[in-house]
Amino acid sequence: MIRRSGSRLLVTKKEDVLLDIPAPKLQGALLYGNVQVSSQCLRNLLEEGVWLAFFSRNGMYRGRLQPPVERGGRLRRRQWELSGDANFCLAFAKAVVRGKLLAQRQLASAHAKNYLAETLGTAYATLGQSIERVAEAGDLAELRGIEGSATRAYFDLFRRWNRSDFKFDGRVKHPSVDPINALLSLGYTLVTTELEGLLEAAGLDPTIGFYHVIGNDRPSLACDWVEEFRHAAIDRLVLNLVNLKVIKADDFEEPDERRGLRLRPDGLRKFLGAYEEALFKGTSSPEDDTRTPGIRDLFLGQLARLLDALTKGAPYRAYVDAGEITIEGGNGQEAVPVACPA
Repeated sequence: MIRRSGSRLLVTKKEDVLLDIPAPKLQGALLYGNVQVSSQCLRNLLEEGVWLAFFSRNGMYRGRLQPPVERGGRLRRRQWELSGDANFCLAFAKAVVRGKLLAQRQLASAHAKNYLAETLGTAYATLGQSIERVAEAGDLAELRGIEGSATRAYFDLFRRWNRSDFKFDGRVKHPSVDPINALLSLGYTLVTTELEGLLEAAGLDPTIGFYHVIGNDRPSLACDWVEEFRHAAIDRLVLNLVNLKVIKADDFEEPDERRGLRLRPDGLRKFLGAYEEALFKGTSSPEDDTRTPGIRDLFLGQLARLLDALTKGAPYRAYVDAGEITIEGGNGQEAVPVACPA
């Protein structure tokens, strides 16, 4: 339940106060799941120019309440202007691609703790070299070439980390021809959809990106933004599910040439349950009752960084360039430090 107490906003559960913050500092509120808001609190927030966006528990965007002064026109106009600024687009794209490649290398480092041989060789070296080359890219085309080379090397490593009975020869997008590619595609789609909702809730146009080509109402900005989250959110999850045999061959339907391979209803429920746990899950410290942010916390922190980049001219940084969060490797046991917003 969200209530007001004078100028402060209180988030409560029964008698416990979970959060107590000054309302005047708020720009917006994102509410997930069955969150109740008192009518007086709603009126006060709208009068103060604070918008509220509503999501399902699993991150599907439902809609937004916005005050009369907050229509998003100036923000979207700025977004359009920057989409035509080659320098801004290249700087933003470099930050996102650098974050993606760092996350790839960090996941490789996690696997090296138990399976060193599977991570040694030219593929791991290519990841390191590609990260260094990102800063030198002169345009988006050159950057895409660097990203493509690094991603091929990464999936060569990913192939070796697969210790399940499923065959995986490399990344195939459409249609998915094997169980691991099907799980990766499903996971990437779920994350992209959630990010698209966050962008729209914040007043941005998800179709106007800075790295991916704009066209046909594709959510280009969400496609840009998902790059830095793919590996922390989905790749390690898929490896855990197949290597620990949580997802098995009988969880999939018979393959379809047009649609590719898909999960049966029971298999989909298992995947979605694990996905939700992974996105909500943070790590807690019993000594001081603190909690390290989970993946969904990363989304919200990076949304603030993105808005600052668009409205204040602040340089955008991928989450790997600030703070730390611990994520598991593909064996479900080892961990690697990955950055997140403070």
